[in-house]
Amino acid sequence: MDAIGTRVKEALGRRGLSQVELARSLDLGESALSKSINGNRAFSAVELAEVANRLDVSMRWLVTGEPDPYEVRILARHDYDRSSRSYSCDVSGDRETLESIVLLYRQAQLA
Repeated sequence: MDAIGTRVKEALGRRGLSQVELARSLDLGESALSKSINGNRAFSAVELAEVANRLDVSMRWLVTGEPDPYEVRILARHDYDRSSRSYSCDVSGDRETLESIVLLYRQAQLA
């Protein structure tokens, strides 16, 4: 098994998916996926992109095993009001900050 195949299997385990389920979701033959994971067939660039998308991992991680330093993940933030026992989410104040962060990452990537 090659390094990419090892990472695909790792991501499959984390997502709780089987190779059969992944192959079907990619519209790829089960045999072709198995051969690619075991290093007997190379993934095409398009297949790698689709695998990364389906398994919610970055292409960089699939290929190199390293996290993408420019990946931006936005997490939900909310406030809890104990008296009403309800959550509220107001991201209007965060939008400008998040856009600034994205801009900084893009500028760093171009440098």
